[in-house]
Amino acid sequence: MIFVSTTSPEAAVAQDIEAYGLEMQWAPSIRAAVDLLNSTREKTVIVTQLALPDGNWRDLVEWIRCPEIPIPMVLVTSAITAELWWDALECGIDDILPEHLIASRLCQLLQENRLDERNE
Repeated sequence: MIFVSTTSPEAAVAQDIEAYGLEMQWAPSIRAAVDLLNSTREKTVIVTQLALPDGNWRDLVEWIRCPEIPIPMVLVTSAITAELWWDALECGIDDILPEHLIASRLCQLLQENRLDERNE
């Protein structure tokens, strides 16, 4: 999993994610996230905050969306609005989460993804 944020995830979030058996890598920018994504062969979930130093979440979606290799993407924000939901859904974001739900929802999303792959 790649966590894209201007600051590294809080220790509690990282511990929760690791407790679910996930490996997390932090990318402080879109460019760093793309580099990490290019270096991994495993299924990856991208978690991002809305604003990044070299763009925003939409820019990140444009950089990494590939129809041949669907990568689940999640936005993390404390300000979830109806407008953001619609915008995110149109862009292909899989979910929008407040920070306290990151670990459990990501594990659920990964599990759903694994089941989808087995059914193909």
